[in-house]
Amino acid sequence: MRLPPLILLAGTAIFAGWAWSPADAGSADRTLGEGPVHLLPFGLMHHIREREHRVPMQVQVYHAGAGSIHLQEVIVRGVDGRELDRVSLYGERLVGDGGALFDVHRLLEQLPLDISHRRGDRMFLEVDEIPELDGGQIAELAHDIEGRIHEMRDAGMAQARNLTFHIDLAELFPASAQPGDEAIFDIELLYSEAGNRLQSVQHSHTVQLLPTHLGPPAVWQQRYSTSLPGGFVAGDLHVHNCRDQATLGCPNCAAESFNVTGAFTNQQLRDQFRALGYDWFSTTTHSYCIQGSAEFANIASEAASLDLPDFVVLLGAEMTNKEDGPQQGSDIFDATCALGGQLFRGIAHMGGHGITSDKPGGQDYFLGACDGPIRNQDVNVSETNAEGGFAIANHPGGDTISFNSVARFKGMEANQTRGVEIWNYDVSTGAASVVHKNWWISRLLEGKITYPYSGSDTHDEAVEFGATITYIQGALNDANVLGGLKAGRSYISNGPFLYNNLSDSSGRELLMGDIFVVAGSQVPPNYGVTVDSYYNLGTDVATVRVYRGAVGASDEELLATYSNVTGQGLLQTPTTIPKSGPSWYRTELEVNGAPRAAYATPCYIYLR
Repeated sequence: MRLPPLILLAGTAIFAGWAWSPADAGSADRTLGEGPVHLLPFGLMHHIREREHRVPMQVQVYHAGAGSIHLQEVIVRGVDGRELDRVSLYGERLVGDGGALFDVHRLLEQLPLDISHRRGDRMFLEVDEIPELDGGQIAELAHDIEGRIHEMRDAGMAQARNLTFHIDLAELFPASAQPGDEAIFDIELLYSEAGNRLQSVQHSHTVQLLPTHLGPPAVWQQRYSTSLPGGFVAGDLHVHNCRDQATLGCPNCAAESFNVTGAFTNQQLRDQFRALGYDWFSTTTHSYCIQGSAEFANIASEAASLDLPDFVVLLGAEMTNKEDGPQQGSDIFDATCALGGQLFRGIAHMGGHGITSDKPGGQDYFLGACDGPIRNQDVNVSETNAEGGFAIANHPGGDTISFNSVARFKGMEANQTRGVEIWNYDVSTGAASVVHKNWWISRLLEGKITYPYSGSDTHDEAVEFGATITYIQGALNDANVLGGLKAGRSYISNGPFLYNNLSDSSGRELLMGDIFVVAGSQVPPNYGVTVDSYYNLGTDVATVRVYRGAVGASDEELLATYSNVTGQGLLQTPTTIPKSGPSWYRTELEVNGAPRAAYATPCYIYLR
C-alpha cells in the first residue's frame, strides 16, 4: 500500500532545523527585465551547424503580476527589423500568480544540475554559485519544489504558456556565414489587459554557427576506406520530449516533478537536431511517464514515422530500476523515495535503446517515480538484450542521481549492460563528466566490461554537447545505427575526430570496440602491441593521452601523453599485453584553451 507523502509544503520549508524561504533563494534577477510579464528563455537553441533548416523554438511567457492579461501575438524579427515569424495567440488569457513561479525557478537553481537539468538559461544563480547542500537538504528542498509545482499543475498552470515559433536559419544567417559567427533575433510578445491598449515585452537571443564535426584524417581513409565502406553518423542517446514535463506537456507527467520549462515533440526535436548536424537520436521518455503497452505502442509508432533518408529516430526509454543488494554511496532518490512513502527503495536510471516493449518502472502521479511495479536492473537489461537492443547505465556517478547498486551491475562479460554514459550536456566544461567517467573506469577495473557512450539528457531543446559518433555500414537506418552502437564503433566528441585500434607486428589488429577473447596461455609474455590513435583536430591544438587498463589493477596506466598536437594524423603508442587478465586500450584528447574533447571506445583483450 502506498503511504502518503510525509510533508507537503506550499511555503517556507523547515526540516530538522534547516530553514528555507523564497527570500533566500537567489541573488538579483539577471535576465528578466522590468514589469509583471516576462519571456523566459526556455526552448531557444544556442547553436546550429546547418543553415538549410527551419527549426521550432520556444519561449515561456509568464505573468508574475496580479489580475489577468490576454496574449495577442508573438513577432520574431532579425536585427535588421525583418520579420522572421509571426504567431497569433487569439487573446488567450493568462492569470498572474504574484511571483510564485519565479520562486520555484529560484529554488530549482539551488539544486544540483543532475536533478534540475538547469544547465543553461539560468536566471538567478550561475552554475558556480549553486550552494553545497548535503543529501538530506537536497531531498527536503526538492520535496518543497515538488509540492509547489504539484499545486500549480492542479491549478492548470494558468500563469505560463510555452509559445512556439519557427526560424528559417537561411534567413537568420547569410550564405557567407562562417563557423563562429553569431546571429541575433528579437522576440516580441504583444498582450493587453482587459480593455486596455496593447503592451509588449521583448527578449533578444543569440545563435552561433558551429563548424561541422571533423571527419577521419587522410591516413585513416587510406587504411580503411576500402575495407570498411560506410561513414560516421552523430547522435544523442538521451533525449526527453514533452511527455517528460510536469506541466505544459503532451500529456503531462506528474512524476517528472521539476520539468516546467520547454516542451518539444519528437518531430520538433528531430528538426532541431538536424540543424545541429546530427543524424539520429534515441527518444528516452522516462518509464514512469509511459503507462502501459498502449502508450508505449504510440511512442513506437511515432518514432518509426519520423525517420527520414538523412535522419532516424531510435526507439528507447529511460528505464527506472530498483537499487537492490549492497549499495555504494547514496543519492537523492534514497531520500525522496522515503519522502514519497517508499521507505526502503532507491532507484537508478538506465537507457534502453532499440527496445520493442514497455519497461514498467514507476507511476505517473505526484511522487510516483519510486512506486512499483519497478524491476531489478538485470530483468530490464536481459529483456532489452533479448529484443535486439542494448542498455546503458545513465549518469552513474556522483551523489545526486547515481547508480549505487554497483555489486549487482554486470557488463558484457555477463551478457548484460553494454555501456556507461560518461558525458551529459555540460555548458561549463565541454568534456566528459569526471565522476561518470571514473565510475565507468572503476567498473572496468572490477572486470565489468562496457563501452563509453554519451547523452545530453536534454529536457528542452536540442543542445550541443559531446555526441556519440558511430561508424555504420550501409544506409542510414535504425538497424545499422543500432548495429554500429552495439559493436562499439563509436567515439564521443563535440568536434574533433578520434579513433583507436590495436595492432601487432604481424599485421593483425583489433578495430575500435572489438573484444578479443583468448586463452591466457596463448599470449606470450611481454607480447608487444601498438595503440593506433587516429585524430583530426583541424586548427585546434590538443593534448592526447593514451591509456592501458587491466582488471584487478588500482587504476589505468597512462602510456603516453602527446602535447601540442594539431592538424590530422596517426599517433602510435607501443605497449604490451598484461598476462594478469582482461585488459583494454583507449585514447582521449582535450583541446587546449577551448571546451572541446573526444574519447575513443577502447579495444579489449579478454584473457580467459
